[in-house]
Amino acid sequence: MILVLGTGFYLTAASGFFPIRKAGFVLKNTFGKISGDKKSFSATATALGATIGTGNIVGVSAAISIGGAGAVFWMWAGAFFGMMLKFAEAALAVKYKGGAMKYIEKAFGGRFFSVLWSICCVLASFGGGNMMQTNAAGAVFEKSFGIPAVFIGTAVAALTFAVLFFGAKAVLKTSSLLVPVMALLYISGCFGVLFIFRENVIPSLAKIFSEAFEPLSMGGGIIGILTSEALRTGIAKGTFTHEAGMGSASLAHSESGSDPLVQGCWGIIEVFIDTIFVCSLTALVILSGGISDPEETFSFCFGSFGDVFLSISMFLFALAAVIGWAFYGEKALSFVTKSKTAAVFYRIIFCIAAIIGSFAELPLIWNITDIFNGLMIFPNLLAIIILSPEILKIAKKKERP
Repeated sequence: MILVLGTGFYLTAASGFFPIRKAGFVLKNTFGKISGDKKSFSATATALGATIGTGNIVGVSAAISIGGAGAVFWMWAGAFFGMMLKFAEAALAVKYKGGAMKYIEKAFGGRFFSVLWSICCVLASFGGGNMMQTNAAGAVFEKSFGIPAVFIGTAVAALTFAVLFFGAKAVLKTSSLLVPVMALLYISGCFGVLFIFRENVIPSLAKIFSEAFEPLSMGGGIIGILTSEALRTGIAKGTFTHEAGMGSASLAHSESGSDPLVQGCWGIIEVFIDTIFVCSLTALVILSGGISDPEETFSFCFGSFGDVFLSISMFLFALAAVIGWAFYGEKALSFVTKSKTAAVFYRIIFCIAAIIGSFAELPLIWNITDIFNGLMIFPNLLAIIILSPEILKIAKKKERP
C-alpha cells in the first residue's frame, strides 16, 4: 500500500501533477484522435476490459462492506495517484516494445525480476482475471434465474477460447467492440438508479468524505487514518479494479505501436474511467439506495428487468476481463518459455479454471488474487522508480499538434 501510494505520489508531484495540468492535452490526444489512432483505442479497450471487470461491482461492494463509505474516498485517492503509474506503465511498454517484463529487464539489467514478474502475472491471471470474474457472474445468474453457475463459467470459457484461437488481433478487435457496449449499458443503468434516489446522492457523497477521516475526528489522529480499514480496503480493492502499479495493462498497451507520450495519456484515461467514474457510480448506487447488494438495488428500482440488466452486465464484464487476462497471461508465459506448445496448454488450463472458478469458494479466490497482485506490484514499481527519470522526460515533452 505504501509502495503504490508513494510511487504514485512521487510521479504525480514530480511531473507537476500532469493528469490535472495537462488534462486538455490528455483528452485531445486520446478521445480527440480515436478515429485516427484505432490501434491505441483497441489496446486501451483491451486493458479496460481487463480492469472494468466484475470487481467494479463486487469489489466496490466488498470495500464498502468492510471499510465503510470512507473506503470509496481512498479508492479515489489511490486512483488519482494511480493515473501516473498507469501512464508510466503504458509509456514504458511502448518505449521498450513489450510489456512490463521488458522495462523491468531494462531497469535491473537482467532477466531474474522480469521472469519473476511474468510468472506472477501468469498465476495472477487465474485469480482476479479469471476465477473471480466467472464466480461473480455465475453467482448472479444462479441467484436471479436459478441457472447453475457452472453453465455461465462454461459459456465464458468457450467464448474466451474461441477468441484466443484467432490470436492477438482477435483479442484487440473483440475488446474494442465489447468494452464500449458493456460500459455504456452499465453506466446507463446506474444513472437510472441514481435518478430514482437523487435526493440521496449528495448525502452519500458527504458520507464518503466524512467516514474517510472518521478516525481523526474520533481522536485517532493521522495514525488512526493510516491504519483504518477504510484506507486499507479502499487502496486494496481500488488496485484490484484499476490495476495501476501491477504492470498488467502494459501488455495491452505494448500492442498499440503508438508514441510513448500518447499511450501514457491513454493509461491516465483508463484509470479515470475504471475507478473515478465507473466504481464511483457503483458506490453511489449502493450508498444512495441504502442496500449493500447492488443486485437488490437494481431489482428494487427496475423489478425483474433489474435482474436481467445486472446479469447481462456481469456476464459482459466477466467475459471482457477473462479475455483480457488470458491475453496477458499468454504473453507473460511466452516471455518465460518462448514455447507455442506451452501457450496452447495455458489456454486450455485457463479456460478450465474459468469453469472451476464459477462454483469455487470466493474467500479462497480473493486470497489467491491479493497474493499474486502483490507479488506483481513489487518488481514492477521498483522498476518504475529506477526508470522514473525516463518517465518524467516523456511526460515533459512538448505538446504535439
